[in-house]
Amino acid sequence: MPKCMISLSIILLAQAATVDSAAPVAPPPGPPVIASPFPLPVQKGAARPMDYPGNWTTTADYPVAALRANEQGTSAFSVIVDKAGRVKECRITSSSGSAPLDEATCRLVTQRARFFPAVDEQNNPIEGTYANRIRWVLPAVTPPEPGTALTTFIVELDGSISDCSVNLTGATARQLSKLGNTCASTARMDPYKGPDGKPVRKRVTMRIEVMTEAIAAPAPSAP
Repeated sequence: MPKCMISLSIILLAQAATVDSAAPVAPPPGPPVIASPFPLPVQKGAARPMDYPGNWTTTADYPVAALRANEQGTSAFSVIVDKAGRVKECRITSSSGSAPLDEATCRLVTQRARFFPAVDEQNNPIEGTYANRIRWVLPAVTPPEPGTALTTFIVELDGSISDCSVNLTGATARQLSKLGNTCASTARMDPYKGPDGKPVRKRVTMRIEVMTEAIAAPAPSAP
């Protein structure tokens, strides 16, 4: 089985355990929280966020590797902001203790954060700095409900993926309903090979079925 297929199964299972799009009103612990959500006091050489820093990360951004390892913590970061207000460089100044969380912190801040650039005495834009922290909190775990997730796609001769679709049925569909990006995120894998060693096209069907059953409570232990 190609490695990407295994990764796809892991993502499906992780989402089933952590995402419940039908959950009422009260959100789970998270998303990751920017420790100082509002613009910091203006300082010489300091850039200021254009938008609410708490929007730079969401629960869906939680790295799968960190979820599987049950990792959480606070990643402190510092960025250099160019004259156009974009992040030029990001570094972790205090680790969360999790490499995936630290990596995600700088990657997401670099991609999403936009700033009013720092200015000099003549009010001309200059390179500036900004520092903050992201507190990563493990999302609440929702038990999977009965249902199926059927994923189909074609692995082309060059390893690209085509005709990809995810069909969700049963109660678990509401937990897996945010998997619409699965096909887009699995864009390529090693092609299948025929007996002569040449690439061949194959259609792949993966079915994940969730079943639950009531069981009796364990008997009380003897005194």
